[in-house]
Amino acid sequence: MESNYLIRKLDTSSRDAAWNLADNANIAEISHFLWMDNGYRPRTEAALTYTEHDLQLVFRVFEENPLLRFQSPNDPVYKDSCVEFFFQPSPDKDPRYLNLEINAAGTRLLGIGADRDERTLLPPDSHPPLLIETATGLHDEASGQTYWSVRATLPLQWLSDLFPDFRPAPGARMRGNFYKCGDETALPHYGCWSEIKSAQPNFHLSEWFGTLQFG
Repeated sequence: MESNYLIRKLDTSSRDAAWNLADNANIAEISHFLWMDNGYRPRTEAALTYTEHDLQLVFRVFEENPLLRFQSPNDPVYKDSCVEFFFQPSPDKDPRYLNLEINAAGTRLLGIGADRDERTLLPPDSHPPLLIETATGLHDEASGQTYWSVRATLPLQWLSDLFPDFRPAPGARMRGNFYKCGDETALPHYGCWSEIKSAQPNFHLSEWFGTLQFG
């Protein structure tokens, strides 16, 4: 069964509203942990909202001591404690997708292309600021657990410039997936929201993306 996610629209310019998962956003649980048999399945929540100007992305990861070594843009952050958002803004017109990968230090890797082998890494000076914020050692009052968080903002005009057929309006659909990984952490793991059917670790399989619909 294909995964489906409704992107709620926020009638506010306040960034803080987008980060209140309980009140303002649907939560996507990253519950499919694949390819490793070490029992490590960190609770991970993702959410996506939008305003007139931006897509707003947030993750919460319930890990106490995330690995955060890489500090330069487009470093291999997936080897650290990392969250990722892959998405096709215009899936019916353009097979390309963006892969945004962010470690717990706030270092990002950003690429564009149609598949795993044909990707172009985008340097920070090639796009507007993504306003990435991270925090570690946070306390969740409901569960008593420690977590870390990531926030990022994706300007809609920038996405429209990259994908001319992109129309972010109610009912419009993107395709994508939310991921949690840590290739070189003490307990390597690969988690996803929309389940992937593959014998080998590979997040770059757009045929397994779920539907992301603007509300």
